[in-house]
Amino acid sequence: MNADLSPFVRDGRLVSLPARQARRRAVLTHIVEACFDRDVVYDEPAVDELLRHWCDGGDVDHVAVRRYVIEAGLMARADGRYCRNPLALPYPNTAERYVESMGLS
Repeated sequence: MNADLSPFVRDGRLVSLPARQARRRAVLTHIVEACFDRDVVYDEPAVDELLRHWCDGGDVDHVAVRRYVIEAGLMARADGRYCRNPLALPYPNTAERYVESMGLS
């Protein structure tokens, strides 16, 4: 782990998130790389469980961290599935989305 992250990450736990965007991105990148395999697709409960472990005892909520990693582009999300490699996610095509929206799936 980068020594610059030590004020924010201690003993495998997220203590706080830095205000500066560059440092925040570095902390989020560290967490994503430590938690998630590149080509594995995770469902939301699995993502929450892994991030909850990082947030235990800190000032940051795991749901906020999940949102931050998506906003930062460190992970992609589609249909309740998450992955570091967006090409591994199953994006529904237009017909599939229409069928789902009609409640026919």
